[in-house]
Amino acid sequence: MPVNTVIRTKRKELGLTQEQVAQRLGVSAPAVNKWESGSTYPDITILPALARLLETDLNTLLCFREELTEQEIVRDIEEVAGTVKEKGIEAGFELAERKMREYPNCMELIQGLTTCLEGSVILYGGKEMEYNLDKYRKKIVAYYEFVFRNAKEGRIKNSAAYMLVGKYVGREQYEQAEELINILPEREADKRILQANVLQCQGRLSEAAEILEGKIIGDVNEIHIALDRLMDITMDEGNEADAEKIADIGSRMAELFSLWGYNSILLPMELAVKKKDIRESVRYIREMLERCVAPTMTSSENTAEQSVLMRHISSRREEKNTGENAKGDAYADIAATVVRALQFSPEYEFLREDEEFQSLMEEYSRKYQDGETAGLSSE
Repeated sequence: MPVNTVIRTKRKELGLTQEQVAQRLGVSAPAVNKWESGSTYPDITILPALARLLETDLNTLLCFREELTEQEIVRDIEEVAGTVKEKGIEAGFELAERKMREYPNCMELIQGLTTCLEGSVILYGGKEMEYNLDKYRKKIVAYYEFVFRNAKEGRIKNSAAYMLVGKYVGREQYEQAEELINILPEREADKRILQANVLQCQGRLSEAAEILEGKIIGDVNEIHIALDRLMDITMDEGNEADAEKIADIGSRMAELFSLWGYNSILLPMELAVKKKDIRESVRYIREMLERCVAPTMTSSENTAEQSVLMRHISSRREEKNTGENAKGDAYADIAATVVRALQFSPEYEFLREDEEFQSLMEEYSRKYQDGETAGLSSE
């Protein structure tokens, strides 16, 4: 927290008024008010007495504490995400950088903020000219590199390395990517199994089930990504028949494990795009966008809420949602991001002259790129 916030928070915790603080320190009440508003700071000679009065230490008073609590980190990340949504990507980056400068040694905060900012860049992916997104992408790489260099060995350092691998591959910096891959640890025993066992033995069944559901979803998503890469490689090898089989496996797996929305058609769609099959590509794209607007899990009428593999996670999500409107906004944001990718990504260039594709893009652009979708305003 900034100095002014520390002063205000500590004063209120002790039940003191600004006038009482001023009287104890021999200053005016307006001076204390200015400290708490952040317009001025206490004189250095007053700091020891102020710290004693507020029953804290100088390190805390002056924000020398290097680490933040998990709750504080989450709060800061949510604040940056809200700023991006309300004021735009530039304001979000400026706020995030101020927080990074305030806590330059809190690697978990910097990593979390960077991940948040990267998501924002993806969301604004179709507005390259307006926002000069390449500038922000370079900053994101620099943030991840900072975390990797300065984090202690462990989860945060490995997470930064993992993210950098993808960035380096995108830049064709393959040697740097391989160096990072070589230092990443091999997969270790997943502690979530142990956590769930302990919770189950204590009778905390819902918590145990939620952990296991999260593990299943994470593992399935990893397999889905691996199938996607394998399908791509198989096509590059010229083996279209096997690529189609892999796409079918991915589709059936998505239905079997009740992955959300368009996951069951994602691999077949990407295969159609890879083959430059215009009619199949447009058919899958239409279905994908329809599922973003009116999400369905699979043709078997399963939903995430109904799936026995997501029952506890879905209950927790419902608690966090503010209602159907919140769900609708989230789906609309996803659809808007998909539309921008379809309109601007080079891999879909072969579709741009197709009348059906053009009509489809015009239809969804009116819905999601003219300010109707939450979070897309450029103000």
